[in-house]
Amino acid sequence: MYGTRPDLLPRSMVRVVRADQPWDRLLSWVGRPGVELLDLDRHLRTERASLDRYPRDTDGTIEWAAVPPGLVLRTADSESVDLGVVVEHDMPAARSVILLWASPAIPSVELAVGSAAPRFVDIVERAAEFWVYSPVDQVVVEYSFSGVVTAARLPPGADGPAAG
Repeated sequence: MYGTRPDLLPRSMVRVVRADQPWDRLLSWVGRPGVELLDLDRHLRTERASLDRYPRDTDGTIEWAAVPPGLVLRTADSESVDLGVVVEHDMPAARSVILLWASPAIPSVELAVGSAAPRFVDIVERAAEFWVYSPVDQVVVEYSFSGVVTAARLPPGADGPAAG
């Protein structure tokens, strides 16, 4: 089930290519420059290192009321926040970020920070709920279906530094 719907990613992130072998007529989805589609193993490692460190509500979102307030960097209405600014401000060391989606059918992607800001408009239009994770900064930003954007440092955990 994981990653079976890359067609649901914004077109600014993916494109269709013909398979490498001339006798193979299959088409496949690949990331555009600055975008890498994560395989299942890397997705699971990233999820364990990031989202799984937070308490979660039954709908899969982070249960912010159970997160120590000292970890929360910002909470804002999604209409009043620019995700590019959030990434720049709250993830200053990141050269790339990882986007995880509410649906496991959509593959997680690693996105170069330099190409992220212009793509956030497309991402917000296509995805009702997603997370942006910086392994370097140990920060997660949740863009929730309810229209709230929350950024927070990772809680301390047994996993140590997050995989990326």
